[in-house]
Amino acid sequence: MMLRLLLLLVIVAGVAGYFTNPTEATMRTAAEAVLNDPQNISEGFETIGAAVAGDNVYSNYYVASKYVVTLGDRPLVECWGAFTQTQCNRVEAEAAQ
Repeated sequence: MMLRLLLLLVIVAGVAGYFTNPTEATMRTAAEAVLNDPQNISEGFETIGAAVAGDNVYSNYYVASKYVVTLGDRPLVECWGAFTQTQCNRVEAEAAQ
């Protein structure tokens, strides 16, 4: 009985996640908000570069979604979304080795 209830809750959560998955437009808006709030001058230049030559990739995983803004081959902003919520962060540049 407990296993059936747990299975039902998992199915309900999956269906709810599917129908509340953020759209590409929602994710783009959240990513642009992060890009338009630079913390230093280099992030400001990255924002300009992303607007001119950036590449945006939206991935839909049915119950969650991912949105990445890249400049060249370097990701600038990465966003994850589920249940109508989005979380976007700047991707820190890796130190040269």
